[in-house]
Amino acid sequence: MNATFKKISNYYRNLPKNEWKALRKDISVPEYLLWWQVRIMMLYAMGMTAKTYLETGERLDILIQLIANVVASFAAPLLRFLFPKQIFLGRVPYTAQRYGMIIILIGSYLGHYHGFCGRPGYDSFLHVLSGFLCVFICYEIVIKGLQTEEKPVSGFIASVIGFGMGCFVIILWEIFEFTYDYYVGTNLQDFLFNPADDYIGFRLFGKPVQIAQVAVFDTMTDMILALLSSVPAAGILWAHTAHKQKKEAAASAIPIPASPKIKVPGGDEK
Repeated sequence: MNATFKKISNYYRNLPKNEWKALRKDISVPEYLLWWQVRIMMLYAMGMTAKTYLETGERLDILIQLIANVVASFAAPLLRFLFPKQIFLGRVPYTAQRYGMIIILIGSYLGHYHGFCGRPGYDSFLHVLSGFLCVFICYEIVIKGLQTEEKPVSGFIASVIGFGMGCFVIILWEIFEFTYDYYVGTNLQDFLFNPADDYIGFRLFGKPVQIAQVAVFDTMTDMILALLSSVPAAGILWAHTAHKQKKEAAASAIPIPASPKIKVPGGDEK
């Protein structure tokens, strides 16, 4: 019992030092500083939105989203500190955080706080970007968190897992939008959308038999766009992983030359 307690105590005592080493190994100093710049911008946006809510009672939905994304900006270190390394979530690589920071900056800070989501086409752009980056996020979290140096994952398996998990995240996001709209009273899924007859969806697909089907356009369009953008991301991941492994295999196959022998006068070669 004492040995187990001592082992756990040593683990948490050395955890900050070990995590700092892992962070320095995975992330460069300039990138880490950029992370903190995004975090400070998000904290500022959250504070200003909280002030607006307390004064006017408005923008509660934006405040909740900003709070969630501030927490998400610390996702990798939080998971690595909360879960021991024996558990999969405790091994989430810091490299996964970089793709999440891009989505947080463009989606939450610019999209929700500055209102870019209200501009035509911006929401579609976000789903295309998110579908593309989710493949790499899932690769970093699932593949790098599970693979070992002795058994590296092939490019094909990496792309399949990244693509599959990315699609899973896309589905989860639409479930979140539905749940958030239902309980908070927002309109993320455009269920209040009542377009005119010249709506581009009507021009492309024709007017639906039931006008209630219009609300499905947003969900299905978002999923289709994210799915389409995840396909080239999976291809890029496949090619990159295969090229990297081929390069590492070629490097490991290069024989190391033996040290030259030196003939010492009056003695043996050394």
